[in-house]
Amino acid sequence: MVKIGITGSIGAGKSFVGELLREKNFQVLDADRKVHELYRDSQALRQELADYFGKDCLTPKGVNSALIADKVFADASAREMLEKIVYPYLTEAVRKFFDGGEPAVCKFVEAALFSRAPELVEMLDEIWIVGAPEEVRLRRLVSRGLSEADAMRRIKNQQGACAPELFPGKKIHALTNDADRSMLELQLKNLLKGML
Repeated sequence: MVKIGITGSIGAGKSFVGELLREKNFQVLDADRKVHELYRDSQALRQELADYFGKDCLTPKGVNSALIADKVFADASAREMLEKIVYPYLTEAVRKFFDGGEPAVCKFVEAALFSRAPELVEMLDEIWIVGAPEEVRLRRLVSRGLSEADAMRRIKNQQGACAPELFPGKKIHALTNDADRSMLELQLKNLLKGML
């Protein structure tokens, strides 16, 4: 089984690629969604977050994302600590995804920041990097309800986090998502052709 990571900077369209693959009946784990499930369901993770960020960071359905985002964007050490707390739980969830479920020729994990989780990258055979120009990503984020300033802050925070050189030894493929769906589907079709 080929284990493939789908990544890309915020607003590039990695989630859209994941949706297109699901439509084709591929198994795709959305790491962001899985983290939110862990925030809600993992008592051990919730305790670690409360110990570091304070009990106010927890809600009955997960975490207070705005509170944590404010701390993380204001202090790089807080971001590093959040990743240090969360990534072991996520890595275990990804391992279970690859080991379980229906047998498959390939499985996909979609995540924004693989480069900050080396244990996850070790599990992968290939990395598919979804890209789009900054102005396109900014427009997409603003259309999702972010202010332009907040969108730019998030774009700058992830700058360079999906560069191919961050994944040595992995087979890298680039997907461009700056046009319409049909162009992206054609790129996917070509990538999948060699696999199926």
